[in-house]
Amino acid sequence: MTLSKLIYYFQQKHQLIDNQKYYLKLSVIVGVVFTIFVYIFDPYDNYLAIPKFEIPIKIIQLGYGINTTIVIYTLYWLLFRKLQFSHGKRIWKTYHHWLLLVAILSIAGFIGTLYHRFMMDVGEVDSAYYMFVTIPRSIIIAIPLFIITILLDRLYASQKTVTNATNVCDEEKIVAAKTIILKSPAVNQCIEVTPSKIEYIMASGNYVEIYSTGDKKAQLLRAPLRFVSERLASYSFLVKCHRQYYVNIEKVQFHKGNSQRILLTLATAKNEIPVSKSFIKSILSLLKK
Repeated sequence: MTLSKLIYYFQQKHQLIDNQKYYLKLSVIVGVVFTIFVYIFDPYDNYLAIPKFEIPIKIIQLGYGINTTIVIYTLYWLLFRKLQFSHGKRIWKTYHHWLLLVAILSIAGFIGTLYHRFMMDVGEVDSAYYMFVTIPRSIIIAIPLFIITILLDRLYASQKTVTNATNVCDEEKIVAAKTIILKSPAVNQCIEVTPSKIEYIMASGNYVEIYSTGDKKAQLLRAPLRFVSERLASYSFLVKCHRQYYVNIEKVQFHKGNSQRILLTLATAKNEIPVSKSFIKSILSLLKK
């Protein structure tokens, strides 16, 4: 299951994350973890080399983490602030985000090697040792670092999704609070209604009666119920419960009845709203939310 999710992740195109806090966290966390790995595994074989300067080995090893942190954050500034890779119609904007992470970590690793060469005198080291010991050990260390970047990526994406969903809900509330105009298709008549205040809508012959909170009497519109429901289709809280009724599900206080027919009691409406058998299941499911 985990493998399938990972494969699915790599197959998707992800919007590049242009967020300063994200890359600051990424650079610091990867830098700290990398420093711990360097202290434990010594992938650059510092204890087999000779420092070029009179600096303790522990301080040199700490430099690897600091160097990685600076490089990752500098690359972020270069790519997103200077070159603006996430703006306009650049191909990178919708490219796989994890490929960019691989590139950033690879560059950070390369610069780390340059740092190692600058700080340490490695002398003549057997190429086979580099090939079969140093490089595999570096790759093993790179794997958890890359996993950390993916986890941070997913955490950021999930938080952004929640934020976007909240924003959408807020926008829906703003839209619902606005007054809209309903125009009769039969005669020269218009009425103003506020969708969020509507309690229920009832068909009455050639007219539709719209009952709203705060109104002493219903608003009449010469139109079929279907016509009005189509104009209010974007307001999900207004749902059909009977062939002659639409009800604001958010204003229902409680209900009573049986499997054949139930009645809805609203907050301020005097009348009980009937729910026909074919709509009972959907209405009850909405009331449970």
